[in-house]
Amino acid sequence: MDEQNLTPWQKENLEYLRTQGDEPAWNPTEDDKKEKSAEAKAETESEAQEENMTEEVEVEKQKKTYESFADRLPNIKKVRNTRLFRRLTLIVSVFLIAILIMLYFVSPLSKLGAISVSGNTSVSTKDIITQSTLKRGEALWEQFNDRSIYEQKIKRQLPRIKKATISLNGIHSFNINVTEYKVVALESVDNVFHPILENGKILPEEKKAPESGMPIFQNFKDESIIKNLMDAYNQLPEDVKKNISEIRYAPSKANKELVNLHMKDTNEVIVNISQMVEKMAYYNKVASQMEQPGTIDMEVGIFSYPFEKPETTESAEEASQLEE
Repeated sequence: MDEQNLTPWQKENLEYLRTQGDEPAWNPTEDDKKEKSAEAKAETESEAQEENMTEEVEVEKQKKTYESFADRLPNIKKVRNTRLFRRLTLIVSVFLIAILIMLYFVSPLSKLGAISVSGNTSVSTKDIITQSTLKRGEALWEQFNDRSIYEQKIKRQLPRIKKATISLNGIHSFNINVTEYKVVALESVDNVFHPILENGKILPEEKKAPESGMPIFQNFKDESIIKNLMDAYNQLPEDVKKNISEIRYAPSKANKELVNLHMKDTNEVIVNISQMVEKMAYYNKVASQMEQPGTIDMEVGIFSYPFEKPETTESAEEASQLEE
């Protein structure tokens, strides 16, 4: 090798090799070798332990997983059996209910067997059942669903019935509960008396003698006037109503709603139907101021006079506009 043609770097390297010779600059001692061998062995043992631990962990996990699944297996079977039982029970129940319903509708229990009536005093039970047109032996639920129709039939055919209510009574029977209109007065026509209900309806029933405590209506020919009178009469105080024995329709050319009230205390009252409630509220006060029985005129204002005096002469006991 020509040293002259070498680069400076090559020259330095050549010099270094000449100085060191062929042996390495550092030779490890025996201790170093032992220490390095021990470290390698320890590292190998550590890796082996880690591998063993990892294997043990994996085995433990697999063991736990197996044990957990084995523990849960009976519960899974139990849950499945419970679900199957519930489904089976539901299916069987549906079929049983369907069969029972079919049996019910073909049995006598689905037919109307009996009808009872309650609340009636004047109308017979037989008449109420007949006019309802309910049919025994026919479909119970069909008639029950249409009960409002039968209730209206009872009210329409029997004027005394104010309200009728059909309800179930037992397994396959109905009860008809009724409320009746009260008879509050009697109409007198040729000495024959006809009951007048609280709603103003005149019944065709005939009575040969008046009933005690009921006022007698006379000279009424228009049922609408009677209805207006009954509306006013029902609003009077009870003590005033009980004191009226007779109501006579006495219209004039100028006033078509004038009536005469004959009182049980022997007084007579002249009043308009439309003003009856308002003016009869003063009756007891005016009657208490009269020295003898007489007429209390409430057609225009309120004043009184004895019977023996002419009706055109005002009484000295005139009550000056008590309604004011």
